[in-house]
Amino acid sequence: MTHSRRAEPLLGFLVLAALWLIAVDVFRLVDPLLLPPLCDVILRLVELITNGSLTRDIAATLARWIQGFGLGIFLGTSLGLLLGIMPRIYRIVGGPLDFFRGIPVTAIFPLFLMIFGIGDASKIAMAFLPTFLLMIINASYGVIHTSPERRRALQIFGANRIQVFYHVVFFEALPQIFIGVRLSVSLSLMVTVVSEMFIGTDTGLGQRIYDSYLTSSVSTLYAYLLVLGLIGYGLNKASVYLEKRTIFWAGRA
Repeated sequence: MTHSRRAEPLLGFLVLAALWLIAVDVFRLVDPLLLPPLCDVILRLVELITNGSLTRDIAATLARWIQGFGLGIFLGTSLGLLLGIMPRIYRIVGGPLDFFRGIPVTAIFPLFLMIFGIGDASKIAMAFLPTFLLMIINASYGVIHTSPERRRALQIFGANRIQVFYHVVFFEALPQIFIGVRLSVSLSLMVTVVSEMFIGTDTGLGQRIYDSYLTSSVSTLYAYLLVLGLIGYGLNKASVYLEKRTIFWAGRA
């Protein structure tokens, strides 16, 4: 990849910042109560970094997200692979899986509060559920649609079921598994932040965003939104990088 292509995403951010500056800081086309000056947001962001509060909130949110996301990836992928090699059972549980996946996770807030309370467990569970469901569906789909010809070819050469699963099924299912990972990264982070906003906590980006809204601290609100956007962008880029490094053969003949 050339340097110019690598710089294109940065150029997009610079254009967006320039439009913000022109519309708000220069021409005052937008009410500051809706969109504060970019300079004010940056100064507030620097202040939050300096006093250490931003670091604590990022650490709290990421700790909850990592636990829920990681557990969802592990259990969802494991169960999805298992269901994929047993298509009859998958057809039986496929309907209930789609049913639960169709329920907005935020609608389950009250249930999770009753089960896990207002501590971190409820927020971890909120990050876990969408990840778990997405990984089950994508992992099982990837296994079911592996090449039967390659399976039979390996069996002809004397490979047992475990060898067929590892050398053919698992690796052919990896691209679909990574689709589930990329989808669940953003969704689970979003649900974690939303749960922090409405399930009582002392730390976390979601709680700070909600506090800023209640106190009409618009610059603080946008500062935290910028940080959250950068975290989501970075996690998505990291998942893409990991996917390319892990399944580097995808798309090749």
